[in-house]
Amino acid sequence: MHDPWLRGSANRWVPSPQPAGVYQLSVRDLLHDNYKAWNIVKVRNLFSRDVAEKILETPLVSSVREDKVVWDEERNGCYSVKSGYKLAMRYLIGSDKYHVMGNWNGIWKAQAPHKARHLLRRLCRGGLPTRSRLLERRVECTPNCPVCDEEIEDELHIFFRCAVARDSWSAAAMKVVILLVEWLCYSGAFGKIVMISFGMIMYRCHVKLEYTLLMLGMIGTQYISYRSNNVSGTTEAELVRWEKPALDYVKCNVDVAFVSGSGRTSMGLCFRDNSGHFMAGMTQWQQTVISSVEGEAWALLLAMEEARHRGLNRVQFESDSKVLIEAIHMKRRGNSEFLSIVHDILSLMSSFINFEVKFVRRQANLVAQTLARAANSWPSFHRFENIPFCIKRLVFNEMQ
Repeated sequence: MHDPWLRGSANRWVPSPQPAGVYQLSVRDLLHDNYKAWNIVKVRNLFSRDVAEKILETPLVSSVREDKVVWDEERNGCYSVKSGYKLAMRYLIGSDKYHVMGNWNGIWKAQAPHKARHLLRRLCRGGLPTRSRLLERRVECTPNCPVCDEEIEDELHIFFRCAVARDSWSAAAMKVVILLVEWLCYSGAFGKIVMISFGMIMYRCHVKLEYTLLMLGMIGTQYISYRSNNVSGTTEAELVRWEKPALDYVKCNVDVAFVSGSGRTSMGLCFRDNSGHFMAGMTQWQQTVISSVEGEAWALLLAMEEARHRGLNRVQFESDSKVLIEAIHMKRRGNSEFLSIVHDILSLMSSFINFEVKFVRRQANLVAQTLARAANSWPSFHRFENIPFCIKRLVFNEMQ
């Protein structure tokens, strides 16, 4: 009881004070003797209601067979200086001293590439290394703009007063830039402004490094090009459909769902033959809160165990968790509960060489997603030999 073993983003220690006998207990004393499950009666007798519920919501992952120290900031559960530094910075930046008020979400919603949005955030936080800011930090340099050499280089000069900036806005047909932040956040022009600002910075970087300068016309058209690619990408995503498995194979789609406010994690799976006909399905839910990647891994492991139970040896498993599929393909190892489940998946796949796993987009995984969300309508473990009504139309449409 002296270690931080509880789940959740809040305090992971069992809070004090507690009855005197509790402090001599280990976590294993709260489990049943014969199997890995919480002794609910014992937990509720020993602890207050809120503490007991927090304990019972902590998952007991069957794939974890020995005690380990897990670093929660890394997906593999192993400490790294990088994640330790990020954690320390979160605590620092979370304080009022470093907090900057403003609608920061508006930046990330801009229709522009991530690198351009990141640049705008740095600009708003005063993080651009302009000549004026470098001089403030006692860095020796000339104060004037290296492009036009007419004024001191600060943010206002870079983006509005410099001749290159004025030409860039003109080339983009945006001579008048409205400066009201609230309007920008809800305007289609916001992403365009972000991209033009990014182009200006790239132009200056090229000048400083004496490389070929960016053409002003290219600066003005970057946003249009990005938007065109983005729209076409959206159209392609809408065309993603479920595909029938290879000959002599069965396809199993699997997904996990989290019911908000219920403290439940549920999963659903569906087996279909190479004609797309429904063969069998299963749902299961547990009264514990786990992370999304742990839930996806747990669901896939259950799907493989169900395939083994049904005597299916040639199965193509599909999940919409890219993190999970990459971890399996890369055969990643670590201390975390997630990678412990991945280890069990890999062990099962080594025994069934015709088990395959593949990433699919969410649009091609709608049947499993629907079953996972409906799992709470049935007992905690439920098998289907006949197609459930909630997925009947989906399966029929995907057979076409």
